[in-house]
Amino acid sequence: MSEGNFSSRIYSLLLLAYPGEFRREFGPEMLQVFRDYYRAEDPHLGKRLLLWWRTLIDLFLSAAREHSDNSGKENFFMSNLRRDLVAVSGCVAIIVVAAFLLSYGRKHEVASILTFGYALDALVTTGVIGNFIIFLLLKTTRFNPLRVAFWTLLIVHAVPVIFIAVLGQKDPLFSPGSVAIGYVVSFVFWLFLHWIWRSTASRELADS
Repeated sequence: MSEGNFSSRIYSLLLLAYPGEFRREFGPEMLQVFRDYYRAEDPHLGKRLLLWWRTLIDLFLSAAREHSDNSGKENFFMSNLRRDLVAVSGCVAIIVVAAFLLSYGRKHEVASILTFGYALDALVTTGVIGNFIIFLLLKTTRFNPLRVAFWTLLIVHAVPVIFIAVLGQKDPLFSPGSVAIGYVVSFVFWLFLHWIWRSTASRELADS
């Protein structure tokens, strides 16, 4: 399977984050636009990653907006359930893409991907653990969502960095600086997404 076809399949799965009616009406057109952009984009990894970054952010925000527009037709429980599904789908999609890039880079020894290897590895590991803990805390407590996200992500990122640094002292090839930078990038990335999500939720609540 070519890289372009694989990326199109990933994007078609991401479209499941949208409401069914919206997806049926606009899904094929959105998929075609993504394919056109992907083919026209510079094949350099940095450009492709930037395209995926813009795509994920746009999907994350627009899917939340579409569900919000439909909230007047549904009860409160269903609205919250859909918002949760959008959030979970977005996180899973990001983790899957990061894991695929990391696996592809290691398998084919793509230097440009391996350069971002530490950040991608951190995105996958902390994304699974951190977001799972955040989701549980937000469903079982009434703590401030952004504070929960901040402290959870901080701890989830700090613990493996310390653990890896201690074990890595015995490995002459170990690069503590690269590991630290990778986890900092991951921390900022996930916290930024939670901030965007909560800002969107606050605006929706104010408008309602």
